[in-house]
Amino acid sequence: MYSLAFAAIKRICDIYDWDGKGVLDLFFLGDVIYALGLNITKKICVGLGQQEERDKKFAKFDDVVKLVTEAVNTKDNSGTPNDYIELCKLYDKNENGTMMLAELENILSNLGKACITFVDDTTLTITIFLFVRRS
Repeated sequence: MYSLAFAAIKRICDIYDWDGKGVLDLFFLGDVIYALGLNITKKICVGLGQQEERDKKFAKFDDVVKLVTEAVNTKDNSGTPNDYIELCKLYDKNENGTMMLAELENILSNLGKACITFVDDTTLTITIFLFVRRS
């Protein structure tokens, strides 16, 4: 699916290696994956060994490369369009299928998508649909 350079993964692991021991605290596994520009679900990260607390479990950098590769190759690793629709529903305060434009821009920017200035409600609706269908 994705072509990830081993050197890039190890370089990011090195950033999280506070003691210089060549191991990664698996508490930071999701952070390493996110730093690579990937949006892998937390469920998959936890399934691969991500810990809820620091200093519980460690892995060598080569093992982290294998974990990241496995996460990337996992089917449905970044959610489905329905997950994004459910996310938008959280911000539908009036329960009428709409949300504040500022909240949508915040969601899109946090997901790494470019924000678009919307002209009217029609453009907004179409853009949300295209975003959800392409993700």
